[in-house]
Amino acid sequence: MAPTLIKLLSLSDDRDRIFIYMTNQKIEKILKILIFIGLLGLITIIFSQKIELTSIDLGRHLENGKIIWQNPQVLFTNFYSYTAPLFPFINHHWLAGVIFFLVYQLNGFISLAIFNVIIALISFSLFFNLAKKKIGFYITALLSIPIIFLLSERVQIRPEIFSYLFIALTWYILERASEKRNYRLVYGLIPIFILWVNIHSYFFLGLALIGFKATVKFITPFLAGQGGRQRLTAGWSSSKNYFLALIIIALACLINPNFLNGWLYPFNIFHELGYDVIETHSVFDIEKLIIDYNIPLFKFYLLLLTASWITYWLTAKKLKLFNLLITILFTSLALLAIRNITIFALVSLVIISDNLAWPVSYLRKKYFFSTTLKRTLKLSGAVVILIIIISGTGYLMSDEQHNSNFIKSTLGWGLRDNNDGVARFFNDHKLSGPIFNNYDIGSALIFWLYPQEKVFIDNRPEAYDPSFFTNIYQPMQLNKDKWQELSQQYKFKTIIFTHTDYTLGGQTFLQSILTDPDWTPVYFDYSSIIFLNKLNNDKNLIERLTLSKEEIANRIRTLAASTDLRNMNQLAYLANLTGQVDLATEISYKILSIYPNNRYALSSLGLVYFNDKTKDNLLKALDFFNKSAQAGNKLPGIYNRIGLIYQWLGDYQQAENNFNKTLKIDKKNEAALYYLSEIKKNKLYNKIWLDNNFPAPK
Repeated sequence: MAPTLIKLLSLSDDRDRIFIYMTNQKIEKILKILIFIGLLGLITIIFSQKIELTSIDLGRHLENGKIIWQNPQVLFTNFYSYTAPLFPFINHHWLAGVIFFLVYQLNGFISLAIFNVIIALISFSLFFNLAKKKIGFYITALLSIPIIFLLSERVQIRPEIFSYLFIALTWYILERASEKRNYRLVYGLIPIFILWVNIHSYFFLGLALIGFKATVKFITPFLAGQGGRQRLTAGWSSSKNYFLALIIIALACLINPNFLNGWLYPFNIFHELGYDVIETHSVFDIEKLIIDYNIPLFKFYLLLLTASWITYWLTAKKLKLFNLLITILFTSLALLAIRNITIFALVSLVIISDNLAWPVSYLRKKYFFSTTLKRTLKLSGAVVILIIIISGTGYLMSDEQHNSNFIKSTLGWGLRDNNDGVARFFNDHKLSGPIFNNYDIGSALIFWLYPQEKVFIDNRPEAYDPSFFTNIYQPMQLNKDKWQELSQQYKFKTIIFTHTDYTLGGQTFLQSILTDPDWTPVYFDYSSIIFLNKLNNDKNLIERLTLSKEEIANRIRTLAASTDLRNMNQLAYLANLTGQVDLATEISYKILSIYPNNRYALSSLGLVYFNDKTKDNLLKALDFFNKSAQAGNKLPGIYNRIGLIYQWLGDYQQAENNFNKTLKIDKKNEAALYYLSEIKKNKLYNKIWLDNNFPAPK
C-alpha cells in the first residue's frame, strides 16, 4: 500500500513539474511574441512619418517610373532640367522608380508609405534572425532597441531601403550555404543582384560580402597548410566555388542600361560634385551643423561594437575574419557619411551578437547552471525588455509632439498637410516658366509639373557639371548682380523656392528677393513660396495674385492656428524673414505657452531680440539663447551669438567662455576664432591705455 502511494505521489509530482514546465514554456513563447511585435511596432512608428515631398528625391523617382518606357533618354541624360538637358547621367536607380510608381498607382502616397514600412519590417526581421541565431532571442531584442531608433535617420521613401533588404538576404544566403555546406545556394543571389544593380548603387556591398566569404574560405586552409604550393592548393580548393560565384554574380551586374558604366557607378557617384550634400558628410562634421540625436546614439553603438570585439578577443583569443572585414567596411562607410549609419547599425546587430555569443555562453554555463535561475532570468528579462519597448513607444509619441529628436515629421501616412499646395496653385492659376527653383524642391516639381515645365535644378548633383554650381547656381543666390544678369539671360517668369532651405545661399537669396522690386510673392505654405516677375508676367495676373504685407501676415496667422509644432516654428521663421517681427514673436510665444522648452521657438525669439541691438533686447536675446542651449540646441551658432552679446555688453570673460564652447564643438569655426582675436586686441588696447594712466575707452 505504502509503495503504491509513494509511486502515485511521485507520478503526481512529475505531472506537476511537466505542467509547470509547459506553462512556463507557453508564457515564454507569448512574451517572445509580444516583444517581437513590440519591436516591429517601434519600427512602424518610426517609418510612419508623413512625406515631405518638397525636400526628397521621391518625386523624380515616381516620374522616372511613369515615363521610362516612353522615353529611355531618362536613363542616360539629365533630361528634366532645361539648364543641362543633355548632360550625361547614369540613372542607376531607375527600377526603384518603376516599383515606386506601380505601388503609387494602388492608393497614392499612402500605399507608398505602407510599402516602405513593410520593406523596413522585413529587412529588420532578417537581420534580427541572423543575430538571434548567434546569441539568442532576448539579448538580440535588447540590442535591437537602440538600432531601431537609429533607423529614424533614413525613414523617407528612398531606393536604399531595398539595399537594406538585399544586404540581409545576401548575408542570410551565405550563412545558409555555410551551414549546409552547399555553395550552390550562393547562385540563388544572381536574380537578386540583377534587380539590385538597377535599383540602388549599394549592390557593391553585396559583392563585398561574397568576396569576404570567398577570402575567408581561402585564407583559413591556406594558413593551416604546410608549404607554399600545398597552402595555395588547399586555399583554392576550399574557396574556388565561392570565387567563381562571385565572378558570375559580378558579371550579372553588368545587366543594366549603362552596362560597365552602371557597374562602376558606385565608385564614381560623388566624384567632383559641385554641390555640398549634407548626407555625404561625416557624423563629426554634421554634429557641428545641426542637432541630430542619432549621432550620440551612433557613437554609443560604435563603442558597443568596439567593446564586443575586445571582449571576444580577450575570451576566445581569436578573430572571425569574415566579421572583421564586414566591421571595417561598414564602420568606414558610416564614419565617412552620415547616410550610412542606419545600415551600419543593422549590420552591427549581427556582428555584436556573434562577438558576444561565446562569452555569454561561458557565463551562462558557469554562473547560471540552475534551470530555475535560468527560467527566472529569462522571464524577468523579457518583462524588462517589454517595459523598455512600451517606454520607447511612449517616448516616440511624445517626441512627435514636443522635440522632434527622432520623429522629424508628422506621424501618419501620405503627404504632409498641403505639401502639394504649391503645385495646385501653379496649375490652378495657369502660371508658367521659365522657373527658377532651389535644389531641394526640384524633384517634387519634376513630379508635379513635367512635361508642362522643366526645372532649373533638382537634387541630383551628379547630373550637373560642377561648374554649374560654382559659376551659376550658388553665385546667383549670393550675389545680386549675378542674379540680375542671369535672371535676364534665362528670362525667369516664376520662382518656386522652399523657405525651409537653410543653406547660406538659400537664406541670402530669400532675404534679397523679398525686397526686389521686380518680384512679388503670390503664394506660400508651410514649406514653399512662389514669386512672380512683374515684367515678364501679365499685369492683371500680377495685380490679382500679389500678396500685400497684411495678407501675408493674415495668412501666416491663419496657417499657424491650425497646424502642428514643426509648421508653427517654420511659420515663425517665415514671418521673421518677411519682416513680420511682431508676428514671429507672437507665434513663438504661442509655441512656448504649449511647449515651454521648445528649443526652436526659444532660438527664434532670441534672433528677434538679437537683431535689435538695444541693451534691454540684447539681455532678452541672451536669456532666450541660453534657454535654447539648455533645451538641447548646443550648436556653434548659438554659442557664437551668446558670445557676441556678452562682447557687445562689455563682458569679455563670458564672451570668451562662449566662443570657446563653440571651439569645443568645432575647432576650426572661423567666426569664433575671429571674435576671440578681436577680444584679445581690445584687451591689449585697454591694457596699453591703463599702463599709461589713461582711462580705458568705453
